[in-house]
Amino acid sequence: MRKLASPKALGALLALSVAANLFLGGLAAGRFTGEAVQGLQAKRRLDALLEALPADRRPLLRQELRAAMPEVRQNLQAMQAVRAELARELIKPEPDPAKLDGHFAELQRRTTAAQAALQQALKRAAMQLTPEERRALISALKNRARPQAMPDF
Repeated sequence: MRKLASPKALGALLALSVAANLFLGGLAAGRFTGEAVQGLQAKRRLDALLEALPADRRPLLRQELRAAMPEVRQNLQAMQAVRAELARELIKPEPDPAKLDGHFAELQRRTTAAQAALQQALKRAAMQLTPEERRALISALKNRARPQAMPDF
């Protein structure tokens, strides 16, 4: 009986399989846990902003943010779909660079649109606040958690 594959080829296939499983496992874990963590962090940031305002002024900011949420959610859902398409393209034996560029551009566009909706809501609320209340919001925004440094690779 003939040998179907050399030990080197089988080792390479095994390594490729492990890498693909780790990548897909990371995508799945991020989908189920990463979004929950991000949602919790966003809620904490929002709570910190609201706490910076007097209790009777908090509904104003809440109202403006609620008005922006349909657009934000729509963009977040589209981002999930784009990430899934991106992942499918990345795991192909030969990913199409033009498709990857398109997916990355759409992801950036959707991220910017979601941020813009939230920023406009904050602006609308801020226009109705006193200068002292706006200072308190700025202080709360400055004091939020700083991004962690990028790891060395």
